[in-house]
Amino acid sequence: MLAKDLMETDVISIRRETPAQEIAKLMLKHNISGFPVVDRLGNVLGVVSELDLMLKEIKEDEPSAWEVLLGGLLDAEKVQERIRAAKKYMGRTAGEIMTSPALTVDEMDNVNKVGKLMFEKRIKRVFVTRRGSLTGVISRSAFIRLLFGEEKKKPAIPKIRL
Repeated sequence: MLAKDLMETDVISIRRETPAQEIAKLMLKHNISGFPVVDRLGNVLGVVSELDLMLKEIKEDEPSAWEVLLGGLLDAEKVQERIRAAKKYMGRTAGEIMTSPALTVDEMDNVNKVGKLMFEKRIKRVFVTRRGSLTGVISRSAFIRLLFGEEKKKPAIPKIRL
């Protein structure tokens, strides 16, 4: 089975300039935990998840000058993570708070590859593309339906491009 056989095609996508407040409203309205951020051609630039919005509201403790200096010398990755968290906290739009790059698969990829990627990366969804352009999404629930032999159900969510 291929990714295109398992994916949902009614995907709500957002643009870089979509305000964080609007993203939160869309999540609540449609009961969706994350949206792909796309450019005008439909190329996936990143993803805004519930966690990204939570990080926007949770300010990390500011490190002392010594922690920055020693942390930078000892663990550059930790310093970069603090910088990313600070940017999300101050961000106002999807482009400023998104996680990038988003993990994507090609619609011709085998679903085993997709499932392995989701499991290894501990992510809830993978966006499906054709020549780089968004065509669908595969969520964990799609694998649960597949496991129990249920047919793919069409969601009641209309396709919305913002």
